[in-house]
Amino acid sequence: MTEGTKTGTMAIIAALIALLAWTTSSRTYTATSEKSVKGKVLFEKFSDPVTAASLKILRYDSSVEDYVEFEVAQDRKSGIWTLPSHESYPADATKQMSDAANLFVGMKTIDVASEKREDQELFGVIEPDKKNAEKGGKGVGMLVQLRDSKGDMLADLIIGKETDNKQRFVRVPSEDVIYVAEIDTVPLSTEFKQWIEADLLKLSSNDVETIGIRDYQLIQVNQGLALNKNYDADLTFSTSNGQWQANKITNYALDPPADREVGPDEQLNTTKLNEMKSALDNLRIADVAKKPAGLAGDLKGDKSLLANQESLASLNRRGFFPNPNQQGGDTVDFYSKSGELVVTLKDGVQYVLRFGNGTAEIGSTETKDADPAAKSEESVSFNRYLLVTTRVEEGKFPAPDLEKVPETVEELKALEELKKPPKIDPVPMEPALTEPEMAPSDPTVPGTEEKPATPAEPAPTEPAPAADAPAATPESPAPESPAPESKPSEPAAPEGDKPSTLSSTTSKQTGKLVSFQEPQEGQSPAVAEGEAAPAEPAAQAPVTEAEPTEEEWKERLEAAKEKITKENQRKIDQRNEKLQIAKKKVAELNSRFADWYYIVSEEDFKKMKISLSDLLQPKTSAGGAPAGGAGFPGGAGFPGGFPGGQ
Repeated sequence: MTEGTKTGTMAIIAALIALLAWTTSSRTYTATSEKSVKGKVLFEKFSDPVTAASLKILRYDSSVEDYVEFEVAQDRKSGIWTLPSHESYPADATKQMSDAANLFVGMKTIDVASEKREDQELFGVIEPDKKNAEKGGKGVGMLVQLRDSKGDMLADLIIGKETDNKQRFVRVPSEDVIYVAEIDTVPLSTEFKQWIEADLLKLSSNDVETIGIRDYQLIQVNQGLALNKNYDADLTFSTSNGQWQANKITNYALDPPADREVGPDEQLNTTKLNEMKSALDNLRIADVAKKPAGLAGDLKGDKSLLANQESLASLNRRGFFPNPNQQGGDTVDFYSKSGELVVTLKDGVQYVLRFGNGTAEIGSTETKDADPAAKSEESVSFNRYLLVTTRVEEGKFPAPDLEKVPETVEELKALEELKKPPKIDPVPMEPALTEPEMAPSDPTVPGTEEKPATPAEPAPTEPAPAADAPAATPESPAPESPAPESKPSEPAAPEGDKPSTLSSTTSKQTGKLVSFQEPQEGQSPAVAEGEAAPAEPAAQAPVTEAEPTEEEWKERLEAAKEKITKENQRKIDQRNEKLQIAKKKVAELNSRFADWYYIVSEEDFKKMKISLSDLLQPKTSAGGAPAGGAGFPGGAGFPGGFPGGQ
């Protein structure tokens, strides 16, 4: 072989090796002069954050010693955001996605740290690779990729360690050069709850009207699982006085089970119940997992689910088991490992919460200035599986009380007669008391003692009435007469003989008895001396309403039928409208809950788990101290707990 042939062969081999290296490498690295990159816009073609349709983040989590991949994407047709990294759970990502995309629009380099590939570990900008998880995360950065709806890359960046000025070392994966840039990593969180609607139930504690506690456990025995029921309680919260009321409490710890009354010296534990109500309002999603396909949103499954071992294993692993004692029907109901809550709102929407197994999760806590290459702070969270469904509480929508529509004139007359107010007979007034009756002799009452008899005073002489003058009657006033001449002064009566000021006085001029009392019914008011008596008003005959004619009754019947029918229909429409609103809300909530096991914190679960001994407590005085002493029954020094309790 000639030298020329050897040279040509070597050149071909070198070219093949170079080609092989290029094709097997995921990136093409280029070196760039330091002078030409300061102030460079890294992603010139990415100018509108709205065009970002997906975000993917890959980082190494030292707490689990593995790579964590997070992805959020928008559906092209519906525009709905989901989390492909979490089984496409619906995301509440519009604002956060906009914040994340804006980080890369117009991003400029501040400085160049290095152009050497061997410095990537030093600055923490090694590209993460899931295949190299066993090598650990030393020097590995956080890869962030933004794409548009067509899948074209908008931004591609590795974020490394933090500088002394709170800036970041960054690198475009296809280049060797390491830049310094200003970037806030908070919108780039990979925490699941940061990207979803974390409020699980979407209810207000002010709307909670009743709570049903179903306290039971499923216990492992030789034959499988046994249902151990502790107690049931149905409780109502009154918004008018802010108090809880026990509708029914059944204690299954007794043999046989019996209803548990709240004793005269006991009361419901308002503090615990209000904590439960608040926990329902603030219940947050920690994580989710996909439910078996055969399990519907209302937690009813068709019986084919019982033959699907994979679905049953999925349920059992999380603490949910089919009810073995179901009678007929095509659906399967479930028991949960740790009991249930039934919560009814004022609008008739009823939530059923079934609590399953507990679970522990090792994770890391992200902070604003966390170093992607540094070891994250490890944390262990204890959580609880939860299945949620809703239904309409039909008892909140009773049929309205409708008024009977009259069909005949006779029915209308009877209806109007019923609507008339009842007649009240007038109470007869007692006649006025005369002077002797007004001042009876009573030694125990001052001023009514018997007085000694005194000589009768001669009556004044009255002129005889004229022959043609009518005699005075009690019904008409006496005719006026000129006052007689005044008589000589008479000796004063003894002190004890003076008449009482409460009795009537005698007019010396007329000889009439004038009484200080209200006129009786049918009598004219007293007339002062010298004044003419007012004329008696003429008695008015009662006005009687003319009986309507037959035609008028028919018109009234038609008007009444129309009015009552409209009012009845208004009541029906009002009831149906409220019912439809509740049904719509239930459908929306069940659509949201249908596909998911939810995971909530163990702390929240404990607030919603109340034992019977905690539900009831000794009645407290106004000051808050237990009635009858300083200690609580059932505590130290009072063995046995509440009578009839657990």
